[in-house]
Parts: sequence; structure tokens; C-alpha cells
Amino acid sequence: MDRRDFLIDGAAGSVSIAALAPGLLSAAVLSSSQDTILRLNHNANPLGMPPASKQAILDSLVDVPHYPDDPPRDRLIQQLASLHLVSNDQVVLGQGSTEIIRAAVQAHAAPGGRVLQADPTYENATRYAEPFPYRIEKIPLTPSFAHDVERMSNMGKKWKEPIVVYICNPNNPTGTITASADLDTWISSAPDNLFFIVDEAYYPLVNDPRYWSAEKWASKRDNIVVCRTFSKLYGIAGLRIGYGLCSPQTARRLQPYLNRSSPNTLAVVAASAALQDKDWHNASVKIWSECKKVVTDCLDDLGLHYFESHTAFLFHAIHGDQDLYIRRMRDQDILVGRKFPPILSHNRLSLSSTPEGLVRFTDTLRKFRNAGWI
Repeated sequence: MDRRDFLIDGAAGSVSIAALAPGLLSAAVLSSSQDTILRLNHNANPLGMPPASKQAILDSLVDVPHYPDDPPRDRLIQQLASLHLVSNDQVVLGQGSTEIIRAAVQAHAAPGGRVLQADPTYENATRYAEPFPYRIEKIPLTPSFAHDVERMSNMGKKWKEPIVVYICNPNNPTGTITASADLDTWISSAPDNLFFIVDEAYYPLVNDPRYWSAEKWASKRDNIVVCRTFSKLYGIAGLRIGYGLCSPQTARRLQPYLNRSSPNTLAVVAASAALQDKDWHNASVKIWSECKKVVTDCLDDLGLHYFESHTAFLFHAIHGDQDLYIRRMRDQDILVGRKFPPILSHNRLSLSSTPEGLVRFTDTLRKFRNAGWI
């Protein structure tokens, strides 16, 4: 019997999942088409999820009444291990890469410990450190808006207490990269009291010879975890699934801080299917490039500065009060990014719509210029 044709017994009779699911999906599509809000405040794939992932979810609906099972998780771990040329015990799964970040922060918490990170950068490491006796050390980005590796390294050498170093590369919200050679030099020579969390959420979108993954260190050192996500390229942010690459010893240290029942069943099968769809990967990279051009062409016309982005978003100048800018965009049913202090002159715009959809944003931006607002 096909799993999609499994019958659910109920008082009203039997309902086929195969018959029910298309109706639910049609309703979702209808609701989406009627939604006039342009959501450019969170980073999402404009194409959504791969068809193979959607099919895998439908095929696995029959398993939802049960707790997540090991075979699908084991298959995904094997896929990831093969992809990254590591052993299975060097892969840890989480509810998005954020769970891996949280586990790493909690696993290394100690009295007097420090979290060392760039400023500005993605906030999760700081948020997860707040309930613990950490001191937060924020180092401004360099004039080229890279991590100030030299200064951060020198500060790390001064302290003997446990230090968690959070590196977001490419950086969020600026979209800029830090030269991987500089990070390699630091990681290779770092003392044992430093533990590195390297967040590579946007790694698949980078095409720059100065940049490569830090994943090789997962097989060389015990003081690092490299985080990846299925939320961006793979288009399944709502299912919350990510993974970390690290040494077997580090994986054992992180496991007690991870939810043993996660990720959920549908997330696992969707991620497993997505990994196999190379055409979808290429199409996603292509559409993000097209989206970026739509917006940068407009920003160039308006003379609004933006950072060179190696990600799925743009950090651009607004020439005015940011709260007011966000509110005015919201009045036009356009949601744009939150504030990222200390760079309050710029707003992060997620390229989460199609090129056609983003024309609505650029048209609105031009109207704001005509009104003297930006």
C-alpha cells in the first residue's frame, strides 16, 4: 500500500491522506497568493523548497504520530558525512544551526568565561550566553567590514579563562567575508582555552577566491564546530534543521545539550531529499543573483551605499531614522529588516522574493526618495 494512501480511521469515516494533503496544499497556495505582504525581513529562498522535499514530506506524513526514528536520521548523517568527507560521528544535527550554536555556548560555559565576537554580527551567540556567567566581548569590524582577526586573536591571547569565539562568515548583517587564510592562521595557532563556532549559513552563495570553508578543522582540532543550515539554499527554514561538523570528541561534548528528539521527522526527510537535488541548488543561486541585481541597480540609481554582499541579503543605506523607515515600509505592506546596532544608517534587506516581487520594493524605495524620506 502506498504510504500516501494510508487511511485514518475516525468517527466520520476514513479519510485518505493522499486525498487530504492536496486540498491542504491548495488552501495554503491560495492563502499565500492572497497575502499582499512582501516579507523581506527574514532570509528565505525565493523558490521555496525543492519538489523532492515536498514529496518526501507527503510520503512521511504517516510517521508523524510517532517519535522521530533513527533510520532516517542515520541516513541524513551518512549523506552529510559523505558530502563533507568526515566520519558519521563528526556530524551533529540540530533544530537549525542555531541549536548547534546554543549547544556550543552552553557546553563551554564556565565562571569568568568570555564570548568573543565581531560587532555587528548575528546575535544568537550573545543571546544564548546571557543566562550564563559569560562576559561578552564585541570587537568592531575592520574598515573593510571583515572580522578584525588580528585584534581578536591578540585579545584571546591575554585571557586564560574559557573563551567561545563566534565567527559568522559571511557576516550577518553586512554580507561581507573575512579572508579564510586569516582565520586558518588564527585557528591553527589558538590556545586550548579558545573554542570556535564558525557559522557558515551562507557558504553556498560565496564565489570569491579569498573564501573557503573552515570544515577541514573539524578533522584536525577539538576546539571548533562549523555550522551549516538547510534554511537558506535548501528552502526549509520553517522546518528548523541544521548541522554541525566537528571532531568526535567535540560531538560527544555537545550531545548532552542537544534535543535528543530533534530534528523532527519531516525536517529530516526533507533535508535528505534536498541534498540530492543539485538542479535546485543551482536554480536557487541563480535567482538570488538576479534578485540582487534588481535591488542593486535601484540602489545605484538612488546613490544609496550598500555593502558587497556574498549572501542572500543586502545591507544598504537609508538616509534617515531607521524606525521611521521600517514603519513607512510596513505601511506599504513591505517588511524589511530589523536594526543592527551600531550601524544604524543601514537596513538589512532579505532577498526573499522573486525578481518580479522585488520590483515592488524598488518602486516603493523610489517613491520614498521622491518624498524626501531616504
